[in-house]
Amino acid sequence: MMTATVTRRVESSATLATEASSLSSSSSAGNICYDSLSSNRRFSPSRPSPSHNGNKFAIVRIFFFFVYIICMIAGGLLFGRSKYHRNLNSNNNVRDDTSNMRHDIVEHFKPEKRTVVLSPPPLYMDSRNDIDRRTSNLRASLLGLERRHRHGDTNNDKPAPLRWAVLGAGRIAHDFTSALVSSGCTVTAVVAMHNYNGEKHLSALYRAESFAKTFSIPNYYGTYEELAQDKNVDIVYVATTNQNHLNPTLLMLQSGKNVLVEKPTAVTYEEAKLMYDEAHKRGLFLMTNHWTRFFPLVKYLRTTFLELQSSPMDAVSAASETTPSFLSVRRWKSHLSHPRHYNLGKVLAMHGDFGFPTALDPSDRFLNRTLGGGVTLDVGCYLVELALLAAYDHHQSGNTDDAAIVGGKRRRKLSSNELQPDQVTATGHGMYNGLEFPVDVESSFSIRWGGKNYGIWNGECDVDANGGDMTATSLSSAKRRGCHLAPSSRQALSDDSDSAFDDEFTMLASFQASFRRPSTFEVEYVFENGRVVLRGPGNCPNEMTIYEHEQFGLLKRETTASFKLPTVDFSPFGRSNYPRAEGFIYVIDRIEECMAKKGIPGLSDDSSMRGSGCLELEENSIEEQLSTVEITERVLKEMNYFG
Repeated sequence: MMTATVTRRVESSATLATEASSLSSSSSAGNICYDSLSSNRRFSPSRPSPSHNGNKFAIVRIFFFFVYIICMIAGGLLFGRSKYHRNLNSNNNVRDDTSNMRHDIVEHFKPEKRTVVLSPPPLYMDSRNDIDRRTSNLRASLLGLERRHRHGDTNNDKPAPLRWAVLGAGRIAHDFTSALVSSGCTVTAVVAMHNYNGEKHLSALYRAESFAKTFSIPNYYGTYEELAQDKNVDIVYVATTNQNHLNPTLLMLQSGKNVLVEKPTAVTYEEAKLMYDEAHKRGLFLMTNHWTRFFPLVKYLRTTFLELQSSPMDAVSAASETTPSFLSVRRWKSHLSHPRHYNLGKVLAMHGDFGFPTALDPSDRFLNRTLGGGVTLDVGCYLVELALLAAYDHHQSGNTDDAAIVGGKRRRKLSSNELQPDQVTATGHGMYNGLEFPVDVESSFSIRWGGKNYGIWNGECDVDANGGDMTATSLSSAKRRGCHLAPSSRQALSDDSDSAFDDEFTMLASFQASFRRPSTFEVEYVFENGRVVLRGPGNCPNEMTIYEHEQFGLLKRETTASFKLPTVDFSPFGRSNYPRAEGFIYVIDRIEECMAKKGIPGLSDDSSMRGSGCLELEENSIEEQLSTVEITERVLKEMNYFG
């Protein structure tokens, strides 16, 4: 049984092999067709293979499919290109419309920009020197080569030249004397700073001699007393270090000499008050060299912006034609090429940053406490002075019923208390490159006018509804705060109390000063409707930018105004130590003009003439000078400068 099964399997295998071999031979001949319908699996060489025609049709279908795809792609590209161009043109039109609209909007809000170069009034010394050049003997007198009698000279109506002396031979004295000599002023003597020590005296004498040779000054001394006894000196410029202003100034005043003292007037208010009291008692001229106030740009700032309801043309409508001054309409009108009225409103805030890196030298006056060093006394007082400009001009522009005509303008005598701020806050330190110095190397301080001593009201009305017994000040404060007042209390208030509230000066000033970093030296005044920026250096500016704003702060107009500085040749005396040192001429010119027109105080021995002549310049009132010292001292006390 098993044998038979194996035999059949072998036969089947043989049969399959035979059929495979025949199929292979037939396939090679190309006429083989498999008959799937036949049950015996026979091959018919006469019938074609069905897969042969299918392959042809498949190739054709693939070909037309690719043609169709190519046509679709080409059509899509053509249609898309056309649509793209249509959209592009449409987008370009929209973009053009949007661009035009944006341009119109930008142009609408774009501020108008103007640049104005203003010519200051001519200097008094320019006209004086033009006349003197035509007369050799007068010119020689101005140069100090000749002397004519200062009393009883009836042959010449021209006033005798003002005779200057310089006390101090340092950096600032060099620049100021350069301006004096270059402008044709008479400098007769010089003395260098000393400490009443034998060795220091000789050193001071040598330095004074060297200084005198540089500027061709005929006399030089080794002690202050020798200068005080010189009868050929009318006014002394005190240029010693900060801590040494009091004694030389008092000595010169007691010797009958007028004094121009370099800023700061003194380290403390008490010292400054002693100096001005002595000048007042002897009827002499004493002024701090706050030269910033005399720059034409600062005068323009005051008459145009800081004084209420004023403009360059109408700020001084009451000016006298016979007594020209820095506020005179006649002088400004002929030299302002682009006068216009700016409606900036009241000044509300102020910002300033004065800084420069000084040398790390403890012996230099900047970082030496015994020499009155510190950044606040050096440049911080400039910022205080510029803030006081706004306070002083505001008070002068307000109630002037009791004012007198001074220099062609109604001026009211103010007390230093009226100019004092309601609050002064300050902080500072003495660190510089890892070293600590006993002075303020960097300081930050703010000054607030307005708000009394409390600053911000707590929102409570401490007022009796029935009125009660209240002072006028309490009633005014209650009305200002909108508190309810009884009829009797309302009657107690004057009718003009509302206007008094409106005219109250309110300003917040924030300043920084530094000895260890540079700064822009710019000062910004912020008004109700704009800003005014004094471009650096702000302590001797000749350019400002005026920003006029609309409601919500939109900038409407931007104007750059500048003044040309005087041309001064310092080359014969060496390089100047401070920027724009030629600006000292503005101070010198005003003193020379005032002394020539009003007389030199102390020149006459007649006691009845005491207190006559030029005692004060309106650009730099005594109240402002004392207030500058007092506020600066408050800043120093806040920083614990005095210990």
